[in-house]
Amino acid sequence: MAIYQIIIEYDGTNFVGWQIQKNGLSVQETVQKTLIKILKQKTILYGSGRTDSGVHAIEQSAHFNTKTRINNKFFFLNTINFFLNKKKISILKIYQKKKNFNKKTTQKKKIKMN
Repeated sequence: MAIYQIIIEYDGTNFVGWQIQKNGLSVQETVQKTLIKILKQKTILYGSGRTDSGVHAIEQSAHFNTKTRINNKFFFLNTINFFLNKKKISILKIYQKKKNFNKKTTQKKKIKMN
């Protein structure tokens, strides 16, 4: 099992916020479904924090566990961003982490635009 941290930026205009909700499409749900499509396995995306509806983010951190090792990070980023960029989400960086990785120690920056 491998743990990967991803650094995300997004335009939150068309999302109900970060966290998966019943009342609309979230950033977490969008990224998670794309990860499932690419990795071809059940994948849960854990965020280091949440944003509200309409809030944009730069350098927000999240992580996921996978049975599949990502050998070519450049190819992975290009593939996932091919699908996510259409929804104004970008994965900026990906890091393989040790098993004791703590998502709460990562930083994120959020901005709200009118």
